[in-house]
Amino acid sequence: MARIRSIKPEFPHSESMGRVSRDARLTFIQLWTLADDSGRLRGNSRMLASLLFPYDDDAPGLISGWLAELEDERCIIRYQVDDGSYIQICNWLTHQKIDKPSKSKIPEFDESSRILANPRERSSGDLRIGSKDQGSIPSASPTPAAKAKPPEPEWWLEFKSAYPERTGDQGWRKAQRAAHARISEGHTPTEFIDGAKRYAAFVAASGKSGTEFVKQAATFLGPEKPFLEPWRYSPRVNDSRGAPQAREFPA
Repeated sequence: MARIRSIKPEFPHSESMGRVSRDARLTFIQLWTLADDSGRLRGNSRMLASLLFPYDDDAPGLISGWLAELEDERCIIRYQVDDGSYIQICNWLTHQKIDKPSKSKIPEFDESSRILANPRERSSGDLRIGSKDQGSIPSASPTPAAKAKPPEPEWWLEFKSAYPERTGDQGWRKAQRAAHARISEGHTPTEFIDGAKRYAAFVAASGKSGTEFVKQAATFLGPEKPFLEPWRYSPRVNDSRGAPQAREFPA
């Protein structure tokens, strides 16, 4: 059952909220209305999309990314008990004042439930009062699990699989931040994936696969938006060498 919750005036100025997209911020606030008095709720992504964004057809494909942003900032923890997936909102009592809390019917989070759900997820830190930011306080002596990354959304894995290989580091973490910035501007993961497939075909046809001439993924998803380009291979002959070349942005 949804509940009435409050938002503190300083919420927009939280540094952790400044590091996530606008959609992730809205998702975070709306999660509070579904959370029980212990800050727990069911965590099925498709169910959350239907409850929180009933008029947005793209929400089921994007909400996993928004949750991953929040988890990366330690605002939430996703965990699994038996066959059920759940969310614990970190620093719950700093967000809400509960006068007469009801006992939670949702299983409590513990480290083993998080590790079983996904070993790459990072530690929650302290879930109690004690931080002025939205995220939780990191542990003074983090375990290896505390340094692990949250699970990557399916659309991001598909993009990475479609994107052509290059020499050197791709900078995937920076690229994912660029992707979320483009999503906040109204672009969709489908545009990224389709663009990556076109670019991969262009790179293969022009003989640049596996070289430093392949754009870094962060550049491909950057403000100039190369992912929207047609990326058609259009060879032309170099008079001095007779070698086929390609134009990256055909007219």
